[in-house]
Amino acid sequence: MRLKVDKLTKIYKGGQGIRDLELQLQKGEITALTGANGAGKSTLLRLLTNEESPTYGTVDWCGDQTVNFMPDELQFPPELRAGEVIHLLAGLKKLPVSEEERVLRRVGLYEAKGQKVSRFSKGMRQRLNLAQCLLGPASLLLLDEPTNALDVEWIAKLQGILQEERALGKTILFTTHLERFAEETADRIVKL
Repeated sequence: MRLKVDKLTKIYKGGQGIRDLELQLQKGEITALTGANGAGKSTLLRLLTNEESPTYGTVDWCGDQTVNFMPDELQFPPELRAGEVIHLLAGLKKLPVSEEERVLRRVGLYEAKGQKVSRFSKGMRQRLNLAQCLLGPASLLLLDEPTNALDVEWIAKLQGILQEERALGKTILFTTHLERFAEETADRIVKL
């Protein structure tokens, strides 16, 4: 097991985020979180990445985990080029240049690496967000609405990428509003 969530609750002044959530993530499993807006999908990921603290409940990281996170929307410096963004992030992780090229090719942005992020479409920015999540080793991938702004072709490619990551033994948790994508990609669906 990679992760166990026990009675996890987050209560906000204006309402509830999550109440008494029980969840276990197994090694090499893809889990999809689905539910209406405000159901707590993004809240759970913020709790797992320590962006927020729970009101009560526990998160047990079963052993040593390396987590890579793809937020719902990530603002990249618009004056930087895609290759520069990945180079900076790879440098922070002490990764070789070959890893930068590999991840840019994987998300279909290698040819666009010299373009400024400000010139990217929303779909291209989302693929750059995916690239930063795939950069370097991780035992657990957390992805918040990874299909946002992707066209049908790239949604299918994303599905393949997630299944490839699972085949490498990674555990994956993603949120989505697309039930069909969840059904076709995940081993298990958790509705919030």
